Amino acid sequence: MASKPRLQEKPKPAKRDEPLVRERYAYVAGLTLNPDPGVDYSRVLSGPGQRAATSVSGIAAAVLSYFFVYPLVMQLILLIGYVVRGRPTGVFLQYTKAAVAFEYPEGLLASHMGLASLIIVTMLLMKYAHQRDGKWLSSVQPGLRWRYLILCLGISLIVMNAMYWVSAGRFEFVWNPQSDAVVWIALIVVTTPLQAAGEEYFFRGYLTQVVGSLIKWKWVSILASSLLFALAHGIDLQNIPLFVTRFAFGLLMGVLIVYTGGLEAAIAAHVANNVSTFTYAALNGDVAGARAITEATWEAAAWNIGAYAVTGVLCWLLGNKLRVAKYTPAL
Repeated sequence: MASKPRLQEKPKPAKRDEPLVRERYAYVAGLTLNPDPGVDYSRVLSGPGQRAATSVSGIAAAVLSYFFVYPLVMQLILLIGYVVRGRPTGVFLQYTKAAVAFEYPEGLLASHMGLASLIIVTMLLMKYAHQRDGKWLSSVQPGLRWRYLILCLGISLIVMNAMYWVSAGRFEFVWNPQSDAVVWIALIVVTTPLQAAGEEYFFRGYLTQVVGSLIKWKWVSILASSLLFALAHGIDLQNIPLFVTRFAFGLLMGVLIVYTGGLEAAIAAHVANNVSTFTYAALNGDVAGARAITEATWEAAAWNIGAYAVTGVLCWLLGNKLRVAKYTPAL
């Protein structure tokens, strides 16, 4: 009978007494370096080849990419949509405003693919700024642990939808499918996982690790990425309960990635939340309304945060059951 796999033991951190010739050579030659063994997810960008100046430059490059690459990808897709639709408003700026407000399905496509482009941005930063393989962003295994992600997605869909129907769903939902609902739902199902992954790789992934390379206390990394995630939704575009909801989501998911060693559970929860929200909106006839939400009540915030917390605990327990790696291995 096969014995059960042993729980992963935390490898001992590598000694840093040897000269840094190998690190300097790797930087010049464009090679990749592995992180020190025995560190958690937040410290993957500490160790070989890393300098404070590199991390600060990485944060600056990430912020600039968020404000330039993401909108640029959106605009390119919207330009194609504008031409294909035969210039419906006559003025591209008017069309863009309507599409970004999700009055056209391609607006959702453009927004989601713009955020998905952040995956590429973070992978490039890992390789060319930090000499790390992008797989270290997915988990400390390294790489994406697909079985764990899919199981967490199932948990997230069940918990979040159950909490929705128990709280507000039975009162708020009215069957009134949006025009072209099939198109909307198809785009939601196909592109939302990419959008959610883009935000997770950017906020819970790269920003958590790059802040962790500067400050060794994991809670600082978690708090910083959570605050930036909430602020990225617009300071003047959300009231306090909605801001608290988004901050709490970032905080709970940040804790989850550090204590499960990867992004899988956070991606699953993000996908489940957004797919459910926009699918209900498409069936309720108000995708634009779901996009334009700027306010939440404290009661709604409490239910949502409760759903995120239950999801997080169950995914953490599942991670323990599957014995997912929580520290970098000795390679």
